Order: sequence, then structure tokens, then C-alpha cells
Amino acid sequence: MKCVMKTAAGAGNLQFVQREIPEYGEDDVLIKVLATAVCGTDVHIQGWNDWAQRYVTPPIVIGHEFSGEVVKVGAKVKGVKVGDVVSAETHIPCNSCEICRIGERHVCPHSGLIGVNRDGCFAEYISLPYQNVVVCDPSVKPEYLCLMEPLGAAVHGVMQYPVSGRKVVVNGCGPIGAMAVAVAKLCGAARVIAVEPNSTRAELAKNMGADVVINPAKENAEQVIKSIATYGADVVLEYSGNAKGIESVFRFVRPEGKIVFVGLPSERPNVNFSEFIYRGITLKGIAGRRIFNTWEDMNGMFAAGLDLEPIVTHTLPLEDYEKGLDMMLKGECVKTILKP
Repeated sequence: MKCVMKTAAGAGNLQFVQREIPEYGEDDVLIKVLATAVCGTDVHIQGWNDWAQRYVTPPIVIGHEFSGEVVKVGAKVKGVKVGDVVSAETHIPCNSCEICRIGERHVCPHSGLIGVNRDGCFAEYISLPYQNVVVCDPSVKPEYLCLMEPLGAAVHGVMQYPVSGRKVVVNGCGPIGAMAVAVAKLCGAARVIAVEPNSTRAELAKNMGADVVINPAKENAEQVIKSIATYGADVVLEYSGNAKGIESVFRFVRPEGKIVFVGLPSERPNVNFSEFIYRGITLKGIAGRRIFNTWEDMNGMFAAGLDLEPIVTHTLPLEDYEKGLDMMLKGECVKTILKP
């Protein structure tokens, strides 16, 4: 099969190669990849940043966002059959530690991760434990189903607290933040206010259903938000991962409001925790997707009409993966889909 491999440690060292179709065990399924999406994580692996150096174990097939069709199933597989169209949870929990046993598998400290420490999906085929596989509606385009992994981070963040009838701020409208805008609207938010300085991403937020889009480089975001919600938003969803952006969300939320953090900062924000305590604000960090509650939520949202068309801006053959990674690095795309 054709695949993209990180062949060795260090910057670069990605190659488009041929290798054997992966083997599968009695608890595994073999999946023919229909579509796979380029993620910022793949760019980090290419560039070999500090995170990649700590967690990635070359040689390895990269990629972790995909949809596919099941072509083989192991003898002990249940609930998944040949011909099913699927996506998959990328974190592979141990299912035996205390954290897993109390139902918090999404934060299992022993999790593996496809495309990081086991072979991923920038390939024609991938083998996975059947318990990680999610059967999807085959009428939904593979290009959208392969976005369920990042969509799950948006859904997990939005659904952490009730948003129906509430005023919601989405801070940072990259791919996941933009999807969060659509999810919040679908969940019945009274007003969704997007905060995004990049004009392309601001337009994306508008296309995904934002009622108001604020450019914080040109407008006083706090004043605009409080002209809509006098004391601040009920829920603020932080997807930017920008240190200054993280600092700003404390000014966007009302007393006793909720702030949900999804974006990962590369620098340490300067936060006044006295004000956070005095105003009774609730802070919540979001790690991936709840296994498998969030996946069921996503299947339901597709059935309810969730539209991800504005998110998919480019489609390329798998062998053009370098172009896809370069566009992601330069911010020239929202999501690029690779077709094996």
C-alpha cells in the first residue's frame, strides 16, 4: 500500500513509500481509508517540535483524522462488519487503569495515539482495535466524516455546559473554533459571537453561522460583547491557543459564567486569578473527545443537518501530502483532505 512515513527523528524525514498492508488481530478491523485530513499535529511532526520529540516514535505512518470502509474483521470483533463506513477515536486507552474504569477514558494516562506512537492513516489501509471504531451514516460524505476527530473537540467544548438560549463567545475561529460556532448554533445558542482577527477565518465563522464577528485588532471586543450581553457572555469557548487571547476571555464572561479552554497555548498566559475567584467564574479544560459520548453526539448532529462544507477548502491526492502540510503551515487552507 501507499503511505506517508516519518522515517527518522529530526525535521523533515517524511517519505511517500510502499509497504505491506497492515496485519490485524482477532480484536481488530482492517479499514480502507477513504479520506484523511491534514492536522496541525502532522505539521509539528514534520517540523519535529518539542512535542513531537517527546511523543513521536519513528519510523511510523503519520496522520490521525480519517474515514474509511471496513474490509476485514477479526474473529472477536463485535458491532462492526465488513462494508461499514467508519471513523475512529484516535486515542487508544488502556481500558484497565482506574481512570478508564471510572469512565474517563479520554484522559487515560496510558493512551496510545494513532499517527504518533502507532501507525496512522496517511495510507491506503489502517488497522485498529474494533472498540475504537465508530460506525457512521454512509450518506455523509467521507470528506466530512474524516473531520469527526477535530469536530469532536469542538463538540466536547460546546457541550460541556448548556448553551441553549445562552449568549456564547467563540474565541479563535480556526477549523475547530469555526466548527464550534456551527455546533453552538445547532445546540440552540441565542447568540454566537465569534472573536477572530484573521479576515479569512472571520469570514469562515460567519459562514458557519456566527451572529456577530469581532476583529479584536480593530474593535474593542469586550465593549462589543457587553453591548450584546450587558455583564458578559454566559459561556466563553477558547479555541485560539493564543496567550493574549486566553487573557482576554476573562473580560468577555459574566460573573458566575463558564470558560471552556480547548486551544493549547505555546506561551504562558498572564491571568489574574484573584479576579477569576472573586467573580465566581468556572474554568474547564477540554481533552479530546469523551469516549464515546461525543461520537454519538456527532452522529446525531450530522443527522440533524450539521454542515461542514465551508471547512473543507482543498482536496488532494495522498501523494501531494507535502503541499497539504505546507498550506496548513502557512495558513492557506482551513482543512485539506487527502485521498489515497
